[in-house]
Amino acid sequence: MFLVNNAGWCPVQSIMDMKIEDYNKAFDLDVKVVVDLTIKALPYIIECKGSIINLSSVGATHPGVNLSMYVGAKAAIENFTRVWALELADKGVRVNAIAPGAIRTNIWDVPGLTKEESKKHEDSIAKTIPFKRFGTPEEVANVAYFLASDEASYVSGSVYAVDGGQGAL
Repeated sequence: MFLVNNAGWCPVQSIMDMKIEDYNKAFDLDVKVVVDLTIKALPYIIECKGSIINLSSVGATHPGVNLSMYVGAKAAIENFTRVWALELADKGVRVNAIAPGAIRTNIWDVPGLTKEESKKHEDSIAKTIPFKRFGTPEEVANVAYFLASDEASYVSGSVYAVDGGQGAL
């Protein structure tokens, strides 16, 4: 048995424009839900010596302007991952995280942009990625599959970047 934790909400705004409600929403969705789900599933994970896989973001270690709530929450997820790996090791439970970069999902669909504007926006982001392209959900899933498998039986407390090299910048 394995548990994949992912939640995410990314307010794009300066701390100067933030309200405490923005913090509450970001940390409720990006952190509190992950902790709550883990606590509830933990007896089953321990019973079968399963694996927990949390989803972080390349932003946790490579933050961007106007993303403080999102990258702060994802940094918390990475720290929970390392602490839980230590706490659960003697129970035979592995805990790891995946830190995706720009992955082709609907999060990049900016409302109000024409197809041409949207393509231009995506191209400008892709230029900043060493691989010069977005990743795919399948590329993230492949790492999750590995981490949940017996081939990763000695892997715990790690954060795997699936970011086309963004984290190396």
